[in-house]
Amino acid sequence: MPTFTDKMLKGLKPRASGQVDVWDAVLPCFGVRVGRKTKTFFVGVRINGQYRRITLGRYDRLSLKDARDKARDIINDAQSGITPELKKKREAKGSFGAVAEAFMTDYASEHRTRGEMQRMINSYLKEWRDRPISEITRGEIKELLRVKARTAPIMANRLLSLITKIFNWALKEELIASSPATRIDRPGQETERERSLSADEIRTAWGAFDKLGYPFGAVYKMALVTGQRRGEIAGMKWAEITGEGWKLPGERAKKAKGHLVPLSSLAREILDGTPQIGELVFRSHRDAPVQNWSKAAKRLRKLCGSMEPWHLHDLRRTFATHLRSLGVDRLVVSKLLNHAEAGITKVYDRYSADPEKTAAMERWTNRLRELISAAPADNVVQLKKSC
Repeated sequence: MPTFTDKMLKGLKPRASGQVDVWDAVLPCFGVRVGRKTKTFFVGVRINGQYRRITLGRYDRLSLKDARDKARDIINDAQSGITPELKKKREAKGSFGAVAEAFMTDYASEHRTRGEMQRMINSYLKEWRDRPISEITRGEIKELLRVKARTAPIMANRLLSLITKIFNWALKEELIASSPATRIDRPGQETERERSLSADEIRTAWGAFDKLGYPFGAVYKMALVTGQRRGEIAGMKWAEITGEGWKLPGERAKKAKGHLVPLSSLAREILDGTPQIGELVFRSHRDAPVQNWSKAAKRLRKLCGSMEPWHLHDLRRTFATHLRSLGVDRLVVSKLLNHAEAGITKVYDRYSADPEKTAAMERWTNRLRELISAAPADNVVQLKKSC
């Protein structure tokens, strides 16, 4: 049994009868099979009582040192009953990509922003996909966020939130010993937006919604008419629409807090003008939720002309601001926005306030019709002051 050296291996020749196996004196389970044209390293081990011959690679493609190191790893794993296939599976499970996939399946499967989470993973974290999650450092996370914050500070904050969630989940599942994302400061500065559309801006925007067309034009209209969140409207299903209104389920609402959204006459008109194809009210191809929001927003900005820039979420603020200007009680506005409140409001929250919500929605619709047509409405609903 010779000691393998490169010089010795190069001199090995096959037998006249065919290929021959030669074993290494330094690592007895390690050998090389000499064929007529190739020489191939292998290791022979018993794993859980069963003998296995495992090919390591050809001599012209794998160095002697690397082959011997691979053989030692397999021998050590075999003593613990670990096959190469099991080791590979465990390593794959420990990659960031595998952990992120498990996170999306187990934690975020019903999350209302699941689509946005997956988009960020695919777009911003793809370089980590094949790396062991335990090797990703705090410094790497901070550098990734620092670079992103230079051009998109708000997105950098959202990305930090997602990364923190993934690592915290991996820690809870005992896939890592500690989280490198703990207590990292938010890289981008955020200021609370105060933008809401004026009467003239609402009139301009509504005309732009008409030109934008289905599905985004209808989504924007529904956001202004109902005051609900973008993801909730985008995921609206025909089965959720009843004679009472729109029954928004908890699994798609923020903080899993479902509620009944009264649908005014204007909201019903929007739905009546929407093609009922498939499960979703507002759909892209193949009954999937609408996509390419940024492209639609860019087109809408052009259609709005010289208007001061605004975002879709500003329509929710516009809804609330104009309702208050119409004299609608703050608690009713809060109920319509599906906010969770504390103190005395939390006690009030036990009452759904559906009659007040319905009246407020119709009053807002009357005001909208007035703004859109630039003519006074005849049937403004007067609301009583709440105590």
